[in-house]
Formats: sequence, structure tokens, C-alpha cells
Amino acid sequence: MNAWHPLAAFAALAFAGQAQAASVRCHIIYGGEEFTVDAAPTADPYRATGTKVGRYFEFKPVYVDRTATGQAIKVYVYGMTTGQPVLIHAATHAPPFSDRRGRPGFTGFHAVYEPTKSSELQYWCEHLP
Repeated sequence: MNAWHPLAAFAALAFAGQAQAASVRCHIIYGGEEFTVDAAPTADPYRATGTKVGRYFEFKPVYVDRTATGQAIKVYVYGMTTGQPVLIHAATHAPPFSDRRGRPGFTGFHAVYEPTKSSELQYWCEHLP
């Protein structure tokens, strides 16, 4: 018998919904390494968490999607030299978000410097509809 289990059907629907949801992918270059950080839309941006990058940075993209205030994509970079995050870069992008693929995406190419350690983090982000 080849029947779908209700839980499997629910999981397939959930995955299909995730595959179609818009998101943001940020490409980070630090210390000669390149990697990506993704952010999905959220109505609760204060719960978004950052990603530690090397010893001196924390990178946090936030895709705000609220019914009352609309959409915005915010990118925060924190310096971590004291052990506590200190905001050293903030950028806000309002719709319409360009769906242009590849560098420099909709954000343009950014270079952020940590003021006390002379470290540099570079990034650019693209919108994935």
C-alpha cells in the first residue's frame, strides 16, 4: 500500500512554503574567507540573532515584515573587542528590493572597520524572492 502519512504530507507542505518564502542572503568576506548568512522575514525583529565573524565582529541581517509598518531589510555589524557587542555599522533598505543576482546585490558592496583592532569585514546582500 502506497499511502501518504498525514505527518509526511504536513512536512511536505511546510517545506514547499519555505522554498517559496522570500529571504535575504548576505555574502561576507573576512580574513580571506567567504561565507553566507541568511535571514527570513520576521514580524519580531528583536528576536533576530547575529553570527559571530572572526574574533572581532558580529553580523546580523534582519528582514522585517510587519503588517502595520511594512517591510525593511536592516544590516547590523557589531564590534566585539570588549566582549560585549558595540554597534559600529547599521544600514536600512526599503522596498522595492532589487532581485539582481550577484555582487553587489541590492545593498552595494560595504567595508566595515573595527576601530581598535584595524580589522575589516566586507559584505553585500541579495534578495531571494
